[in-house]
Amino acid sequence: MISSASIENHVPNSNAAKRPKISVAIPCRNEEKHIARCVDSFLQGTVREIEVIVVDSASQDRSVAVLEQIAERDSRLRIVSNPGRITPRAFNLGIQAARGQYVCIYGGHSIPANDWAEKNLAAIEAHPEAAAVGGVLDTVSDTFVGKAVAAVQSCLFGVGNVRFRIGGSPGFVDTVVYGCYRREVFDKYGYFDEQFTTNQDDELNLRLTAGGEKLWFDPAIRTTYFARPSWRKALDQYWRYGKFKFDTFRKNGRIGAARHLAPAAFVAFLAAWIGGGIFSPDILKAGSALFAVYLLLGLYYTLKGWPRFGSSMILFLPVALSVHVAYGLGAWYGAIRSFLKGADLSGHRPATPGVP
Repeated sequence: MISSASIENHVPNSNAAKRPKISVAIPCRNEEKHIARCVDSFLQGTVREIEVIVVDSASQDRSVAVLEQIAERDSRLRIVSNPGRITPRAFNLGIQAARGQYVCIYGGHSIPANDWAEKNLAAIEAHPEAAAVGGVLDTVSDTFVGKAVAAVQSCLFGVGNVRFRIGGSPGFVDTVVYGCYRREVFDKYGYFDEQFTTNQDDELNLRLTAGGEKLWFDPAIRTTYFARPSWRKALDQYWRYGKFKFDTFRKNGRIGAARHLAPAAFVAFLAAWIGGGIFSPDILKAGSALFAVYLLLGLYYTLKGWPRFGSSMILFLPVALSVHVAYGLGAWYGAIRSFLKGADLSGHRPATPGVP
């Protein structure tokens, strides 16, 4: 279990002994820029019976100092230490420290809407058949390149038909983002698997749906999400997404959604077109025609996104192409690595309920 020394409780008040209705676990590493606004948005939101557990992974900036200042005035914030720095480990420590009836995961570089917790509670109580619920990411950025990355992450061309990215009608989905889970889910299916240093939420959600559970999407649940600010960080993000995707499928014995295969198929197409085109004019022509369709679709979404993202849309197609390739190459690398390494996927011990 988590030792009491690993949790800092600040200034207890009359509400401290009351069990919160909802708990939010937030991993944090060097999130000084956004963490105060993120936490305050929860604490000042429409649900008062809430606790926020920030799990700090050895931040080297002022993140902890900022959090301690908030905790001094509001005991609903607790700070937990995660020396190991692994994100799924941070989620697990937060979940184990949580006291709420419902437990949510979140990200320190995102800002919830004022009614985020309220909408989650309404959705999960309205759908008792759902193991978890989630909403929409409104992706933004304050950098020129970041706005192009945000545009890619906000449209069908960039990320496929994933509703938490592009929106859509309420309904059951294959995965949710920043999910609000019933507490008993973790007792039945285990915590986040610490083998998955990336895609740990996808793996858990796939584990749930493979077990027959349902996930509910509600577009009324809104989060402002900050896209990676640079091209390099966006490529690294999508390379890692692809790298762990096959492990996710292999562990659970199923593919979450067809869109997850699209980047790998796209990279295979590019390789066949370029390689085969050297020897066959027909392959070169056919591949060129298909790639032209890709470019035309990209141009369509460039124009479509211009009113929202402005002149950054000049970079939309190059960014989209590069992250699609990065994701696809990562997926192929991950598939080969998974076959070579067998069951030992990444070297990190998976978590067991109650045994951190």
